[in-house]
Amino acid sequence: MIKSFFSTEKQYRIFLVLCLSTLLNFALVGYRLVHTGFDFGQINEFYDLALTRSSTFLFLVWNLFLAWVPYLLSLLLPKLPKRWLAIPLLTVWLVFLPNAPYIVTDLMHVHYRTGIPLWYDMMMLFSFAWTGLLLGFLSLLDVQTYLEKNLGKRPGDLIISAVIVLCAFGVYIGRYQRWNTWDLLQAPYQLFWDVVGVLIHPMANLGTLGLAFVMGGVLGVGYLTLRTLASER
Repeated sequence: MIKSFFSTEKQYRIFLVLCLSTLLNFALVGYRLVHTGFDFGQINEFYDLALTRSSTFLFLVWNLFLAWVPYLLSLLLPKLPKRWLAIPLLTVWLVFLPNAPYIVTDLMHVHYRTGIPLWYDMMMLFSFAWTGLLLGFLSLLDVQTYLEKNLGKRPGDLIISAVIVLCAFGVYIGRYQRWNTWDLLQAPYQLFWDVVGVLIHPMANLGTLGLAFVMGGVLGVGYLTLRTLASER
């Protein structure tokens, strides 16, 4: 049933691997909760715990859920009955895409905590970041394939390059300006003017804005690497 949703056998196998990687991540967080004596009676407060930088690391689960959204949306592109429907779908996809590489910045939370080895937290955070990056890169590959099929190779390359730049800036906005995807609906005007302020006065934010430039480079090279490997197989 699920297999029939995918366009190719390879796409289906990739999906299964991503599910396995996600289950591993959840298991790592689950073991950590048990090891540190987490009161599972608080699980009804999951949403609040997931949106805060609590020592439970449940925010990683929420961030990974958001990273899955652009990947799943990109899988829908070939299934659209009308080509014009790609415009709203890709708009939503672009809004959610920064959530995938954003998890890499969660590595900033690595430091010694009582009751758990430092290496465990380091590997757990890296595992989540790796899965998030894969979701983002594979989503970009699917979108580029669709764009090249319908617009041509050069327009596809240009659009994806612009998307990577916007994605890197989105990660910066999320990490240091503390905006999230939902704020586009809840506080669009405040978000807009905050972004404008950053663009008008970049030097005032230079200490943190560098994240966008470095992230853009990392995403660009990483995606190029994955795309090259995919094209040679």
